[in-house]
Amino acid sequence: MKNAYIAIGSLFGDEGKGRITDLLCAKHLSTINVRFNGGAQASHTVVTPEGKRHAFRHLGSGTFTKAPTYLSADFIVNIYAFSEERRKLINEFEIKPIVYVNPNSVVTTLWDMYINQAIETVRGEGRHGSCGMGINETMHRSKYEEYKITVMDLLCQEKLRQKLERIQNEYVPMRLKNKYHILIEELPKEYRVLFENKENINMTIFYAQEFLENVQIMGDFILNKFENAVFEGAQGLMLDQGNEKFWPNVTTSNTGIKNVMKVLNDLKFKGNLEIYYISRCYATRHGRGLFPTEIEKKPYKNIVDLTNVPNEFQEGLRFGILDIDLLKYGINKDLQNLKFPAQINMVLTCFDQLDEFGVKYVFEGKEETVSKKQFLTKVSSILKKNIDSLRNIYISKGEKREELIELEENCQME
Repeated sequence: MKNAYIAIGSLFGDEGKGRITDLLCAKHLSTINVRFNGGAQASHTVVTPEGKRHAFRHLGSGTFTKAPTYLSADFIVNIYAFSEERRKLINEFEIKPIVYVNPNSVVTTLWDMYINQAIETVRGEGRHGSCGMGINETMHRSKYEEYKITVMDLLCQEKLRQKLERIQNEYVPMRLKNKYHILIEELPKEYRVLFENKENINMTIFYAQEFLENVQIMGDFILNKFENAVFEGAQGLMLDQGNEKFWPNVTTSNTGIKNVMKVLNDLKFKGNLEIYYISRCYATRHGRGLFPTEIEKKPYKNIVDLTNVPNEFQEGLRFGILDIDLLKYGINKDLQNLKFPAQINMVLTCFDQLDEFGVKYVFEGKEETVSKKQFLTKVSSILKKNIDSLRNIYISKGEKREELIELEENCQME
């Protein structure tokens, strides 16, 4: 591997990691797309030059460029979501994705998702804003070897069945009682039906076999078979599991460069490294939790988001003003994990959605209002002065990969 590129969300997710990953994969031949954190709760939209649109959840956002996906040991495999997305890509786009997966990747079960969704429902107005995909539940269950399931465990049906039976009969009641102080029979009827479905185990074994038939189990060494690796982050730095400022509304994952540094270090990487920190030109958050610059409605009239539609668990997309203080805090903190020489870049997406006048941002606790043209000059200057070793700043003027533009020193753009 000669080159490594990392796409990282800088705030609360939904910043445009999919389009940057797609661009980086399209730009370089012999490229593998690495999913290195989180799981199928991610939703990264890609629109190709021909107008094809897909929100990638389990597969890499470079799939349209024919880049294979590698699911690293820190990625949470969801065999049900994988099957659904693979079928969609075949049926709608005539693409059969090539997928490699690390044998140590942990696997989500139906029960993890059911617990997640049931507890969010029971919480009512006190819900955490989870997406309902069982990410935290999977990671908690995986702390217990007798209940942990990895990709390697999927290979032996007999042992897998035994472990699934223990999860259903032992772990689930224990988890509900000890953590959430509730019994299955006390849950809403729709969730009791899900937990009591006798086909859950057979269904899981079916999806496990289908998953194994459509992936190749490989270690990180597979990355050295390619000249380029594009590491695609999930969610954003403010949702990192170590970010106490936004606890408990964070994810059970390292959302920055930490996991990538481990992979590169183990591979004794000596090539070129570029990191792309990504944010919209305004702020969004999908899910509950602290949102310092939140406003009641969309800040700009041209904002359109076809991916982050309201759903039962995360509810609607929330909007706010671009918070440069948070960008500075999150990116500089993340760069403390950097172990290799690297080119640091910033990407501001959704520039085309800003109004010509009345563009707002917050810096040093103060709200500033400028024109769209002034926004480029002022924000670019602030970012370069306040983010360690920041070299280049890019602006995205649309959803397609060719609409990413590097800012010149004078920050002028028609």
